[in-house]
Amino acid sequence: MKIANILSDLTSLRVCDHNAALALVSTRASPPKPSAPQSAKPGQDSNMQRALDLLELHNGVKLNHVRGEDHGLTQARRDVDNVLAQLDERTSRQGSSA
Repeated sequence: MKIANILSDLTSLRVCDHNAALALVSTRASPPKPSAPQSAKPGQDSNMQRALDLLELHNGVKLNHVRGEDHGLTQARRDVDNVLAQLDERTSRQGSSA
């Protein structure tokens, strides 16, 4: 499961240029300086913002899941448990009447 999370994060970083991706994952206080001047590509800043938003969303979902704060998922699990209980009831009634 951890490998899947890492691959997902790496895939998210692919929309960034090399220096922007390094700045995201670097533990340094400041991002590395580019060795050669790079031409600014149109949409580069929007791609970086999309990557940051995606990482923030991904981390938020992971944290909510770990903390058990995903109310939609909790409700869906309750609904599934209720349906399974109803199916068990019907199966046991049909088995006893046969």
